[in-house]
Amino acid sequence: MTNFPWQIKEAVQRALDELPAEKLEEVLDFALFLKTRWTEKGGPKATTQESTKLILHTQPASHLDRLTGLVAWGGDAVVDAERLYDDHP
Repeated sequence: MTNFPWQIKEAVQRALDELPAEKLEEVLDFALFLKTRWTEKGGPKATTQESTKLILHTQPASHLDRLTGLVAWGGDAVVDAERLYDDHP
């Protein structure tokens, strides 16, 4: 399949437009990896450094509600620790 660079860029842009925001960071990371690998193999050196800083997205505390009940509470940590270490000489 022979495509012109502008056709490929348009196809990439369409695919990016359909991705959820959290997946865009992965795409950027992969693109920067390819760029680094290409420049190390003799491609043109980058003139600007892209930011790879992680962007944190906050969520309301109500998002934690779905985690309620996943862990059983109870037991005795001291007894459990002693049992763990009693099995090892």
